[in-house]
Amino acid sequence: MSVSAHLSRHMSSVQSYRERLATLQGAWDTLSLLSQLSGDGTDMGGTRQAFEKLTAELLSNLAAETHRKALLGLKARAQIAIDIMVRNLFERTADIGFLATDEDIRAYVVARAGLSAEDADAALRSLDDGLRARFREYVAKYSVYHDVILIAPDGQVLLRLDETLPLVQSRDPLIAATLTTREGYVETFRRSDLVPRQARGLIYSYRVSDNGRPIGVLCLCFRFDDEVARIFAKLQEDSDWTLFALLDARGEVIASSDRWQLPPGAPLTLALQEDGDITRFAGREYIASTRPAQGYQGYQGPGWYGQAMIPAEHAFNRRLEDSAARVSQQLLEQLRDSSAIFSDELRRIPRQADTIQRELNRTVWNSNVRLGQRSGQNDNFAKVMLWEIGNAGRRTQETFDRSILDLQETVISSIFDDAELLAALAVDVLDRNLYERANDCRWWALDRTFAQALQNEIPPERATAVLRHINGLYTVYHNIVLFDVHKRIVAVSNPESAGLVGTSISSDWVGRTLALRGTQEYAISAFEPSSLYADRPTLTFGAVIRGNGGRTLGGIGVVFDSQPQFAAMLRDSLPRTESGAITAGSIGLFVDPEMRVIAATTQYQPGDILPLSRDVLRQNLHQGNRAEARATIVTLNDMTYAVGVRGTTGYREYRGMSAFGVILFPLGPAMAQVEATPRVARHNAQRHGTRRQDMIDIATFRCVDQRLGIVRDQVVEAVDGDRLRSVPGSPSWHAGLLMYRDLPVPVIDLARLLGKSPHATVGDVIITRLPGDRCVGLLIHELGDIPEVSPDRLLPFAERGGQRAGPQIIDRAVRPEAPDDPVLFVVNLEQLILYTQPAATTT
Repeated sequence: MSVSAHLSRHMSSVQSYRERLATLQGAWDTLSLLSQLSGDGTDMGGTRQAFEKLTAELLSNLAAETHRKALLGLKARAQIAIDIMVRNLFERTADIGFLATDEDIRAYVVARAGLSAEDADAALRSLDDGLRARFREYVAKYSVYHDVILIAPDGQVLLRLDETLPLVQSRDPLIAATLTTREGYVETFRRSDLVPRQARGLIYSYRVSDNGRPIGVLCLCFRFDDEVARIFAKLQEDSDWTLFALLDARGEVIASSDRWQLPPGAPLTLALQEDGDITRFAGREYIASTRPAQGYQGYQGPGWYGQAMIPAEHAFNRRLEDSAARVSQQLLEQLRDSSAIFSDELRRIPRQADTIQRELNRTVWNSNVRLGQRSGQNDNFAKVMLWEIGNAGRRTQETFDRSILDLQETVISSIFDDAELLAALAVDVLDRNLYERANDCRWWALDRTFAQALQNEIPPERATAVLRHINGLYTVYHNIVLFDVHKRIVAVSNPESAGLVGTSISSDWVGRTLALRGTQEYAISAFEPSSLYADRPTLTFGAVIRGNGGRTLGGIGVVFDSQPQFAAMLRDSLPRTESGAITAGSIGLFVDPEMRVIAATTQYQPGDILPLSRDVLRQNLHQGNRAEARATIVTLNDMTYAVGVRGTTGYREYRGMSAFGVILFPLGPAMAQVEATPRVARHNAQRHGTRRQDMIDIATFRCVDQRLGIVRDQVVEAVDGDRLRSVPGSPSWHAGLLMYRDLPVPVIDLARLLGKSPHATVGDVIITRLPGDRCVGLLIHELGDIPEVSPDRLLPFAERGGQRAGPQIIDRAVRPEAPDDPVLFVVNLEQLILYTQPAATTT
């Protein structure tokens, strides 16, 4: 048994259809038996078997797609959980590498080692207060850390930000590893005596050196529990039973969204299969997905996994009506044959259902024709049986139509969910990235080297060296510039911009930077072309640099390398196939509130106006959580897309840049507006009692949107029009020839003859009887019922007010029995043949 089949008992929609179709199957079994007793010549065995086979196929696909939708949601959110964490930790590896080279930290260790015993206490307090204040400034900006620790090579804790913890002699092996590593950092996640209040701590460490000699170890203690709680909260929806976790390489839980259901340290089986599997944990079945990190700029993280899992009994709680509200019938009509959305198997199901229903309609219609033509017979039982068969077929068709619609809605709503989730991912990554940029500029502005260079205490080359060292660690920047109080550039990190030294910056953000009052403040430019970025649009963050007494000396500007960085964020947010490849034709964008493009993965350039209504953005201006987001459908450049939109909300202290993430998921080429094809209303007008001798039977059918009919005695039978062959050089209304009983029968396309647009698919052909044992076929779109009509309801009808010259093709209309009933027009077969001669009768 497949996983989907095993889980189908938890799918209320599948079970509902299973029960309904089982009831109908029982009715078919009964009708099949009774039809053999009716003597109407109707054999229901083949139809019953076809419906039975299609029922099994439909239920199997509905279960598989329902399971697939739930699994794709889990996979996407598990991937986001681990990738967001890895991106965050990448920044931490750069932080420790730069902070360990801080001159104040080096000077503290050297000065402490040189203290004499006589003045040790007072001097040490002064040194401690000064460096602890610097640590406090650092954590005020980089709020992802809860402690900063400086350790001597022998393990003695020299100073830490958290004064509530004692200065101990640490025995943690990370100290020795840090002193000897050839890497740029040491990453430690486990229990440590450096963080005694935590079961496990995430610590980044690097050695502090003096003239190349290790003199200490610096540790940054990451707010791990706080960060995972933020990540999981972004992924969790209201009333959501999904559990999120980070797992180590052995599958043990590192952190989870619910420690009572999924406690840290609990072992889990890694659910790495692409098609999903059932995970059993604590006596319960879960659908689960485990995703490895995709890595970021060469950093793969600590080797952890993201895990998302949901109890099987709650995995399919989302009602299909929620999806139906966003998927119109018209859209489904347009997309039902889209190979980009639906597999061959899914597209085949509605075609099979339509074919079976057409064959059933044709069988019942022909049986009614034959029944009325049996000389001297009035078989009321057979007529009632045929009516019941037709009614059972309609009920079955309606059930199939609804279940197929639900199946298609399930597939498309999965795309909507994906677009919404990925748009949320894009802006979350954007907010987190720019949060780091605001931190960087404020911290680097406190580096004493820059203040010294601006006061001419050291040559500017020293500042240039520090800027280049920073830029080497923080590769997200195109350039870092140091400027004085006159807005003149003193030093740059990018050698290609060396020619800018000595020039002035006229941008607005520089003046705002020099006017900043405190060390927690920063300025940010508009997203606009900058001479510091080769006149391309970007963001520049600025922070003021002050000297002794708080005098403003100048500032530092960090020029974000927006083009590749935004592109990477958007590329990582694009939808992907089950194999991991980016979905062909998908587009990711950042836009401002005016729909002006900030960045895009393809086609659009910064500054372009995305040709979509701003209403797409307005519905996301005040999102409280992802569950409130709404994807919608748009047409852009002759393509139909599902579009997910999410506005920035900021991260921690950073409030965001007032932008939107837009994810466009291709649904297929833009199509003309179509209406759902109406089915013929089959009125229960056939009387099942004694027939009046003067009644006329009218065999009805639909021609495009028109209900037509011909006298039943003129009908031989209806056949499938699939084998119709065109005749070169014939009039447009001449549909071609159809072999019937080994003879070629000419076929008239009534739609074209009546000046209507032809139907997209070939319908049925009604074989009619002409004098002299000749036949002619009528190509129609759908068969109707065969009502008994009283002659006094047949009213003369003059086409176009009687102004038309030549034979009257339609010469009578049937007066409706009820005001809302459609008018039935009767085709005059003799006049039709006269009008179309000689082409229609040429064989």
